[in-house]
Amino acid sequence: MNVKEAIRERRSIRDFKSDKVKKEDLDLILEAARLAPSGTNLQPWRFVVVESDEMREKLRGCTLDFVGDAPVTIVCCVDYKALEEMNDRLKELQEVGALKGTALEKIDPSKYKGRKMSEEDIKRYLHLNLSIAIENMALQATELGLGSCWLMMFNEKKLSQILNLDDNLEAVALLPIGYGSDNPAPRPRLSLDRIVIDRV
Repeated sequence: MNVKEAIRERRSIRDFKSDKVKKEDLDLILEAARLAPSGTNLQPWRFVVVESDEMREKLRGCTLDFVGDAPVTIVCCVDYKALEEMNDRLKELQEVGALKGTALEKIDPSKYKGRKMSEEDIKRYLHLNLSIAIENMALQATELGLGSCWLMMFNEKKLSQILNLDDNLEAVALLPIGYGSDNPAPRPRLSLDRIVIDRV
């Protein structure tokens, strides 16, 4: 399956078989997230992989029931401490030549502070980077014949307590993964002329 096929075949699956997800498949899915692009190569994503029956049952208490039915749920978090490593990430990019020809190519990494961002901007920035990693996982799961459903409907406080998340971690989304019980039809999509505002 190529990328185009994975994009076309991906569906939000909410009804899972009980079959376990193979460790090697789960590792490929997590590797797809690890390789996702991020601003300043910050890689602010962190994941908790929920597989045990006990923890899956606890998930039911803070989100939709079908999440607990999935054999695996990846709890997708952002790490606010990652911002402290922005200078290190910039230095790494300089060392591999990724910034050649840009204003950042020769800047002193120790003096780089990135854009001055408000708390709201920081949150949006980290969430956006995580979103790319989540989509990579969803597409990799599709290629492997697995279904997933990216959702943000959960009690964040309760989930953080259940998983004992550190204060620097914010759970942003859940990605239940497993073999779908059915093969739903493609969802309706707007036409290109509705979403492309202009070509200038």
